Amino acid sequence: MGYRSEVAYVIKFDDKQTRDAYVTLMLAHDQPEIRKAIAGVGSKDTISVNEFTISIVDTLEKATEEFATSVTRKVALNTALFNIRKSVAQANATAGISDILADVELIDANMAVYSNVATKEVAKSFDELRARVEKLKAAPADTHRLYGDRYNNVDTSVVEQSTINGAQQIVKQLKREKQTLQDKLLTLNVNTTITVSQVDEMVLKMEGIV
Repeated sequence: MGYRSEVAYVIKFDDKQTRDAYVTLMLAHDQPEIRKAIAGVGSKDTISVNEFTISIVDTLEKATEEFATSVTRKVALNTALFNIRKSVAQANATAGISDILADVELIDANMAVYSNVATKEVAKSFDELRARVEKLKAAPADTHRLYGDRYNNVDTSVVEQSTINGAQQIVKQLKREKQTLQDKLLTLNVNTTITVSQVDEMVLKMEGIV
C-alpha cells in the first residue's frame, strides 16, 4: 500500500483461528514477517565432496533437492506477499484510504511550505529602510572603501508580518485537518478487509507465519 502509511488492516481468512493469528503478526504495512521468511530461506547452490564423503550421488541428490525446494519456497512466499499487497491496494482504493493518504501527504507538503514562511524574518519598514540609506549616504567615503558592501547596502526581508501571521494560522488549520483525516483512517482501517486465498494461506501456514 502506498506511503509507507500508517494504515493497518483486518485480514479475513477462511477460519477465525487462522485469521486471528495472522492479524496478530501482520498488522503492518509491508508484511514484514513474510519478507523475513523469504530472507531466511537458504539457497545453497554448491557443495563440497572429498574422500570421506560416503555417497557422492546421495549427497548431490540431496543438495539438488534442497536447492529446488528453496527456490519453490521463495516463489510461493513472493506470490503470497504480492497477492496480499495487491489486495490491500485494491481495498485501499475501494474504501477511499488511498485518497485520504494522498490528502495527508498534500497537507504535509503544504505545512512544510507555510511552516517555512512562518519562521521568516519580518521585513523592515519603508521608513527604516529610507533612514538607513540616508545614513549610508552621509557616511564618510573612507567608510565605504574600508568595509565594502557591509556599509554600502541595507538588507531586508520581503516577508511582511501579516504574511507570517497568516502562515502560522494556516499551519494550525492544516494540523487540524490532518488530525481529522487520521481519525477517519483509523475508522476505515477497522472496517477494511481483504481475503487471502487458500493457496497463500497454506503457504503462510507451512512457513509458520500463521
